[in-house]
Amino acid sequence: MRKWILTAIGISLSFALGYLFLEGSRYSQLLGFFGYMSVACTIIPLPTPPYVIALGKVFDPVLVALAGSVGNCIAAFVEYRLLLWIFSKTELQSRLETSRIFQRFSYYFRRMAFVCLIFTGFTPIPFEPFRFAAILAGYNLTLYLLAVLLGRFPRYYLMALLGDRFQIPTHYLIILLILLITIPVVGMLVRRYTSADNDGGVAKHTTEN
Repeated sequence: MRKWILTAIGISLSFALGYLFLEGSRYSQLLGFFGYMSVACTIIPLPTPPYVIALGKVFDPVLVALAGSVGNCIAAFVEYRLLLWIFSKTELQSRLETSRIFQRFSYYFRRMAFVCLIFTGFTPIPFEPFRFAAILAGYNLTLYLLAVLLGRFPRYYLMALLGDRFQIPTHYLIILLILLITIPVVGMLVRRYTSADNDGGVAKHTTEN
């Protein structure tokens, strides 16, 4: 249920910013983009490429990359504090701290976390597992935020540069936005119904036995 609530919030924010991009002034677009990116790397699923490319069509790519990456650092800071608080209220943290496997993982992860966070922040490789691993391992907050900044800045710069150089038509970006929103939702629905069918099949098999 929580996942669907967060998804609904993400979709609402995505379309709200989309409306601002179509109807707002240039500077309201920039402020809206910064606010959007300040929550875009948290547990709320928000697609970012269409907006980064769109903003690159009207603003300097360096400014777009700076607004996007700094906004992501704000989101990362909030997420870091929030997840640490949540873990401290559950038994998960104490179990992890006493787990020999997790202690060994934390030791090795801390030695390569900075590079991993920068690399996954820049490339299409999923960033979330490494973010959560860093937080669970108690990775240094300053280094964590610096890695987010160094990974996201060049990523957003290249996206904004793409928009600046090729001036991609807005309707193509709208299609991309709809796809980035639709595909994860469809995936969630498929997993949900697949899981329900499997549970139903197990229950039926148990009853027949």
